[in-house]
Amino acid sequence: MLVQTVSNYKADEKFLREKPKGRPFGQSLAPKPLLFHLELELRSSVSILDVGFGAGGLGRMIKENSATAHWTVDGIDGFLPNCVNESLIQSKLYRNIWHGDVRGLDSGFLASYDVVCMLDVIEHLDPESAKYAMRTLLNGISESALVFLSTPLFFMKQDSMQEGDLEEHLICVPATSILGLMPTMICLNEPLVAGVILTKRSLDYIELFQPISSRSFGYEQGKKVLERCGVPYKPLSIFRF
Repeated sequence: MLVQTVSNYKADEKFLREKPKGRPFGQSLAPKPLLFHLELELRSSVSILDVGFGAGGLGRMIKENSATAHWTVDGIDGFLPNCVNESLIQSKLYRNIWHGDVRGLDSGFLASYDVVCMLDVIEHLDPESAKYAMRTLLNGISESALVFLSTPLFFMKQDSMQEGDLEEHLICVPATSILGLMPTMICLNEPLVAGVILTKRSLDYIELFQPISSRSFGYEQGKKVLERCGVPYKPLSIFRF
């Protein structure tokens, strides 16, 4: 279930008064500028849903770019302190903010967005939840919408830092799973973090999305699988399919 904490840039005062335990946190290693290569800038309106927005880095990047400052950005995060971050709310980067789980989204909610971004989020779920989340996103978007997904292509160890922060990494998504979704674009960032653009047709290949929980699947293995799939590891280069 989603609980709205910010509506049309205005915070629900009840949540601000309660001041949940914990500090806002969450930075993505995703190649975020890939978003600027989607040829959306000239549209009169573009709606973005940022799933797992953390400290709000994606929203800030969008709003600080003159070509995309007119885009509207909404956010969902599973860590309540991120959803009542007074500094972020005052910056008016995110129009609407909800506290909740990506697995609780429905098609009616997702269908209104042009791009749904889930940057460095999927690796925080267990394998079955990750597969369910991907199916939910691809089922829910409209025929013309896009999904911007990013994740490390190896098991990147990361532990929880605050109670309930959902920061621990539970899985990795090898290049075979990412490329099996038939992305239209891929961009890589250090250290071996892939950002891909998916379309509705990726749903036809959802059975190929097979994350793994092996914590021994390391950087060099991930890199070899990527290159065997025909994609050289050239950070910040964009490959189109």
